[in-house]
Amino acid sequence: MKIHILDKTKKKKIIEKVSYLGIQKIPYMLIQTGVEKFRIFSGNFSNPEIMKVYYSLPIEGVGLYFGKAAGEDIRLSVDALHILKNQINKNIMEVNNKQEEEWFLGRDIELTDEQMNLKLRGFVAVKSGEDFIGTGKIHGDGKIISNFLPKERRKH
Repeated sequence: MKIHILDKTKKKKIIEKVSYLGIQKIPYMLIQTGVEKFRIFSGNFSNPEIMKVYYSLPIEGVGLYFGKAAGEDIRLSVDALHILKNQINKNIMEVNNKQEEEWFLGRDIELTDEQMNLKLRGFVAVKSGEDFIGTGKIHGDGKIISNFLPKERRKH
């Protein structure tokens, strides 16, 4: 798999694709792995040094998994939500304790009438208390949040 270090122009396009959460700045190097996955890197390696390591030891995992392209948006990872939490101020769906339990079992969440009245659509940052617990997607009728929590983060 080939990696691409994104220049300022491409990085700006990625920032636009996560602006649905209010994010306006990504203070890290962005690296694209494959067609649709993105990673962030905050180390001291320069672009040529990262590429030298990549060609010496083909690695996919430079940096931290950031998110995946999903149509016109990018679905952020749980780690990305935590790293950028101070910027996230839009499209936040707060869940109750029962919904949180369902979320960590890997199930989609049925929204309450109050939550549906928020009229959020598309990708949302799912929050329980003070913590972001993942990114979900509210579909057309606005009654369900699809769960994208990775299996390794779910309760068994």
